[in-house]
Amino acid sequence: MTQTIIDLNDARIPANSEILSGRDCGKTFRRRFELDKRDKSAEPIEVAIPDEVISMNTSFFLGLFGRSVRTLGPARFRLKYRFKCDPIHMASVEEGIERAIKESDIFTDRESA
Repeated sequence: MTQTIIDLNDARIPANSEILSGRDCGKTFRRRFELDKRDKSAEPIEVAIPDEVISMNTSFFLGLFGRSVRTLGPARFRLKYRFKCDPIHMASVEEGIERAIKESDIFTDRESA
């Protein structure tokens, strides 16, 4: 079985942007990457954050992965989605996971849109 790779280079708007930001942008790419369907599959997914990206804001992470964290739980999320990135981005991922759990009551109803 080949591992699925999500390359966040594809989420850079404009294509030369050094920052991934915005909850709405994250939600757009959640749909584009079909994460609701991928959350249900058994295969692990590698998420590549390109070196050219200097910042991935928590808002972007929450739009892209917040629902996955809440659906799978933090431990299963970390097993399912394996981030290939530098330690600074990994710290942003961990912050996003913690915020997704804390904000679950606030945003759950609004995510269905």
